[in-house]
Amino acid sequence: MSAIIKNKMIEFIKTKNILKTKDLQNEFNLTISTLRRYLIQLENEGLIERLFGEIIYKNEQNKIIDEIANENILLDVNAKKSIAKTASKFVHKNTPIFLDSGSTCFYLLDYLNRDNLIYTNSIFNASEAIKKGFKNVHILGGKIKDRTQAIVNLDYDFLSKMYFSISFLGVNGIDEKERLTTPEESEGATKKLICEHSDLIIVLCEQKKFYKKALYDFTPTNKKIVVVTNAVSMPEFAKNYTYVLKKEGN
Repeated sequence: MSAIIKNKMIEFIKTKNILKTKDLQNEFNLTISTLRRYLIQLENEGLIERLFGEIIYKNEQNKIIDEIANENILLDVNAKKSIAKTASKFVHKNTPIFLDSGSTCFYLLDYLNRDNLIYTNSIFNASEAIKKGFKNVHILGGKIKDRTQAIVNLDYDFLSKMYFSISFLGVNGIDEKERLTTPEESEGATKKLICEHSDLIIVLCEQKKFYKKALYDFTPTNKKIVVVTNAVSMPEFAKNYTYVLKKEGN
């Protein structure tokens, strides 16, 4: 493969951020089989991600936001545990819940009753729940994302028949318009569908994620949303959700 074409292709993808395979094929006048070889190499190098016929440039911001799962769990542990402990108070015994793949959701398992019925899209969280003695753990099927060990590209027909009393969701950014965002399109689509089939949505958000925006907006409409955070003051933009803040001195 030509290094010149490869570098030009990287620059072209970078300027577009998201584009279709056909766009590249037309721009570089390549056969689909030749283009596929270039894309496989770029994906193996971690420069792009291919989803549903689209090519997404993985810029540094998204690489940082979407950290490897087992490393991310060890970051900001005290903040995550504080958020998880507060969020757990919304759950009653035997309540069926959905537990997202985020690392803050992981720490919820320390505070939930072992009789709670848990559904999750996270291999990490399912394994940890079993280790901690939860009696009824279900993992949703689909493709495993190697970076976060989350299940993506779920069986949406199956998922559409599910209803959760409470869904705990991680978020990578809440911007000034209170949009809930994540860097991964397939994860975002999953979160959006989970929201549609939940009575109550509890978003776990570290203070540093306010005023940030990732690629995919999964904000639900006409749903009760509670944001639990370790912030000690209300975000200036807050108006659409209920915010549960960290108490001064705690």
